[in-house]
Amino acid sequence: MTTTRAVDFRTLLSTRAQIGQTARGTIASTTRTVLTPLYEFGGGRPDPGSFPYDGLVDATARMMKEEGADALTYGDALGYAGLRDLVCHKYELFEGLKVERDNILISNGSSHALSLAISAFVDTGDPMICESPTFSGTLSTIRRHGPEVIGVPVDREGIDTNALRERLEALWRAGRRCKLIYTIVNFQNPSGPTMTMRRRHELLALAREYETMILEDDAYGELRFEGEQHPSLYALDDSGSVIRSGTLSKILGAGVRLGWLCAPKDLVPVMNSFNFGGGVNPFMSRVATYYMRDHMPSHVALLVDVYRNKRDAMRRGLLETLEGTDADVNKPEGGFFLWIKLPTGTDREKLATLAAEARVQYVPGGSFYPNGGGERYIRLAYSYESVEKCYEGARLLGNAIRGAMS
Repeated sequence: MTTTRAVDFRTLLSTRAQIGQTARGTIASTTRTVLTPLYEFGGGRPDPGSFPYDGLVDATARMMKEEGADALTYGDALGYAGLRDLVCHKYELFEGLKVERDNILISNGSSHALSLAISAFVDTGDPMICESPTFSGTLSTIRRHGPEVIGVPVDREGIDTNALRERLEALWRAGRRCKLIYTIVNFQNPSGPTMTMRRRHELLALAREYETMILEDDAYGELRFEGEQHPSLYALDDSGSVIRSGTLSKILGAGVRLGWLCAPKDLVPVMNSFNFGGGVNPFMSRVATYYMRDHMPSHVALLVDVYRNKRDAMRRGLLETLEGTDADVNKPEGGFFLWIKLPTGTDREKLATLAAEARVQYVPGGSFYPNGGGERYIRLAYSYESVEKCYEGARLLGNAIRGAMS
């Protein structure tokens, strides 16, 4: 009689899959989940009230009438040409940056785009530099590729280029090269600064000097509420050392799952070798293109007002309740997030309990640090909830922080 035994898939996992499981476990252990929160300030989810429902219905009907079966079959390997042209138009419209269709590779959202770029350059054990703190989602992707992750501090001007030089020089002297530098240039997630022009030029000079590539993440660039817009690293670069990622998730809807890479033309096919066959979502690419071609400037202007009001409401609630403490609440010039330095003496475990009781969700700062740290910080997303709930929830959290102070 044959005995059937269940296969333990864990004994068969690839090295990369095992790394990925470890990376996710590390992040999850530092993130407390709030059950059924009333105030969802955790993830950076776009405002559902801003979604152009009727406009997308109309765009879908027009697209199907004009393109028919072409929309329902496999597409171009690099992505729908109309969407690649739209990305070029967006860059010129908002930044005065001229790029061509052959510079653009469509992806399944910006996280997928970043993964394609990392896959093209990073092997297990390779040195890769990222900001500390940095976006936890990308940090998980980086870890899954198995590099030696080297963190570089961020201050009010962006990445600390003096510290970056030290890291690059130490690698160089050891006979190693950093494969990739990952940076979020506008409204850095989670800490908030926009990289200054001085730092942008210094970063580019260091990349040239130490012969490395830069992966520039700009998911929120159009959502600027105030302050001066600076040229992207890609626009300032004259050496072909910058890959730039972007997305429609923040300016149309996360559910469309469309992003892109903008890169030197010769590099685009290399990164596409890690992509899906048949092009990325040819149907949704067409719908998004038909809508955004006609509505992009007005829709983005609406979103800027929506998110600015939410940021201000959340900050007001926090500042009112934390007055007299040494807490620091940043004021990003755009994007989705606030970064809070907790008052001296805050008991993090007690805060987590009090916030859960108030049903307010947040992300502990440690989730965003590649090599440890961040215990005194938390991140809040003002993007999803209404203006009223941003204010109410911020006051509840501020009171919880006060209650957790020793």
